[in-house]
Amino acid sequence: MAFIEKLGPFFNDRDFAVTATFTDVSAATSSSVKGIFDNETELVDIGDVEVEAKSSMFVCAYSDVTAAVEDDTFLINGTTFRVAGPIIKDESGNQATIILKD
Repeated sequence: MAFIEKLGPFFNDRDFAVTATFTDVSAATSSSVKGIFDNETELVDIGDVEVEAKSSMFVCAYSDVTAAVEDDTFLINGTTFRVAGPIIKDESGNQATIILKD
């Protein structure tokens, strides 16, 4: 029997997760999605210079965002972010990582 991960505890918005509004721009539909929002900055070397770069991502259940494509939007904590590229699924296919741009 295959192991099936239960994602509910990970995406509980009483603990670490947030509720985002996902908008499928082409279909003009919106839905609420719970997930982990990471909006950290990191130092990136460009030649001999270190530059601080923002790396925004949202991790959620893949089943909640199967229609997400580049330029769809996520409203998170009052800020609208656009999907920067294709969804990255984990090995199980149950979890999605979405790279965002503001």
